[in-house]
Amino acid sequence: VARLPDFRQLSDNVRSLDRARAEAFLQAHWRLLVFLLVLLLLGGFSPSSGFTKFALLVAVWVTTLRWAQNEDRLEPLGLDLIWGRSFLMWRTDHGKRFIERMAQYGTVWRRFGDVGLVMVYGTMVTMLLLLVWQAFLVSSVPKSAAVSPKLMLGLPGINPVIPLGYGVAALAIAVVVHEFCHGILARVAKVKLKALGLLFFAAPIGAFVEPDEEEMIAMRRIDRMRLYAVGPASNITLAFLFALLFSWGMVAALEPAHDGALTASVMGDYAAGEAGLEPWMLLTSVNGTPIESAADFGEELNKTWAGQNVTVQALDKGQPRSFDVTLDDKGSYYLQYYPDYYEPWMSGKGFLGVGVTDQAAVTEGLAHPAQDGWSLLRYITLPFLKLQPFPEHFTALFEPSGLPGVLPDGLFWMTANLFYWIFWLNLMVGMTNALPAVPLDGGFIFGDSVAALLDRLKRPVLSAERKEEITDRLVSALAILVVALVVWQLVGPRLIGTDVVFLQARFDSSAEEGWNGDSFEFDASSSVGGFVEWEWDFGDGTTASDEQTSHAWDTGKAYYVVLTAKDADGRQSRAYQSIVIDQRSEGNGDVDALDSATETITTNPYIDGVRVEISVTGDNLIFSSSVTVTFS
Repeated sequence: VARLPDFRQLSDNVRSLDRARAEAFLQAHWRLLVFLLVLLLLGGFSPSSGFTKFALLVAVWVTTLRWAQNEDRLEPLGLDLIWGRSFLMWRTDHGKRFIERMAQYGTVWRRFGDVGLVMVYGTMVTMLLLLVWQAFLVSSVPKSAAVSPKLMLGLPGINPVIPLGYGVAALAIAVVVHEFCHGILARVAKVKLKALGLLFFAAPIGAFVEPDEEEMIAMRRIDRMRLYAVGPASNITLAFLFALLFSWGMVAALEPAHDGALTASVMGDYAAGEAGLEPWMLLTSVNGTPIESAADFGEELNKTWAGQNVTVQALDKGQPRSFDVTLDDKGSYYLQYYPDYYEPWMSGKGFLGVGVTDQAAVTEGLAHPAQDGWSLLRYITLPFLKLQPFPEHFTALFEPSGLPGVLPDGLFWMTANLFYWIFWLNLMVGMTNALPAVPLDGGFIFGDSVAALLDRLKRPVLSAERKEEITDRLVSALAILVVALVVWQLVGPRLIGTDVVFLQARFDSSAEEGWNGDSFEFDASSSVGGFVEWEWDFGDGTTASDEQTSHAWDTGKAYYVVLTAKDADGRQSRAYQSIVIDQRSEGNGDVDALDSATETITTNPYIDGVRVEISVTGDNLIFSSSVTVTFS
């Protein structure tokens, strides 16, 4: 008789097996799961979020690698997983001969290592202070402007700022130079090289030289510090050299292709923006008058008046375009945005709404970026300003001259772009690796520096084990601090960043024109925002500080009433309005028959007309008069 299975026992066994598998899975992958959960939380579980997309990339990459390793698919290809079984490493012996040849110049490399130590120490301190300073600025960053994690990764194809072609070429140069210099210093110190290789995380992210670990530990401390320092130092040195090639070799050879005034900025709510003018257009004429420079443009525009229709000729990516524009009021613009710089003569003048500069000023800043701090900052941030690689609207403005000018235009611009990206990525790789956080080079240098200082201490006397313990703790603490500061730039703005506050000062007036002596009422209760302070400036030297107020002018003129409203946090918004005051004037004497008299009056520059009233007295009803009005 067949015995029926105990289905209850079978069910318990299945549950135990499933529980064991789940526990094994969690034990093997809990770090990955926590990391993915953090990314999803930061992205708000939104499919369009950069955090969510990055989490998906990490999940697919790591899961695929771990499956391949479990199936023994990696080792036959010379591949291995490192760092939490998340990074792929490929080892090779190619390149060892080159390293051996370069290591023959040991004295030169040792001196370069000494200089590199100084460079790395300086960069380490600078980067650490910069991270601390940025940590304090996090609360002032709007939540909507929080840094995307993609921008923290210097990987072409992932970081949207780095172009794929130039980025791959420049990054390959950076990592090869970095690691080969490590290998050369290792051989100078007679340390055996086990292998060279590449490191991957979804894409090639670095190269490495693998020295013998036991021989590395046995090295003299100064030799080991040189070995670590020469990597970042070589990148920074290469960045400096290619910056010179880019600035002095390529940009300095550029000459303006056409005369004109270059639009550096366009105000969208003013005449230029409404007419369709855009930044990087070259203004060549205003109402038929040729424009050769920014100064010419300013002089020509000062000859116009508010409300005038003018024709502006411009070059857009080298192509001529024409714009019909109705000019705004220059005085009103300055009163609203730059009241401290307002001058009475500006009122009534034409205003296009563009900021202009000379083309030579653009190339001067790129050819000599170290002339001031702002030029250097713009130079480094060209990719974020969408000026690298050079866009078409930039290349259309200039043409190469001199020796670089013999290159075809396409090859010239390609070479210039490549030089810049070699500079930029080498600088980023060098500065990042100088951070005092293991496994970066700066972290190992910091550890050896701490150990050297402890060896110099005579009091208290510490054992070798105690020194090693102190060193490890300090290195770990600083590494955690650096990582926390970097992560804080991503998370901080989303947690404590500022919310966008909409403030708009507004006010209503009882009239826009009247006579001197008339009382005008002003009411700012329609303003939007939690305003608590009100500052009125009536343009005649008098002010007020209430939400509703009134004012009367003694002299005829066109005045600008400016309201500055502030909230409890000191944020402010301005509103303005033009008030025209007409000047009353009366004759002060009688005019006899067959006689004449002159009356001088002062009025504002916007008058529409003059009214003359004549009162006749006497017995003779026959009346004839001739009145002449002269403006000066």
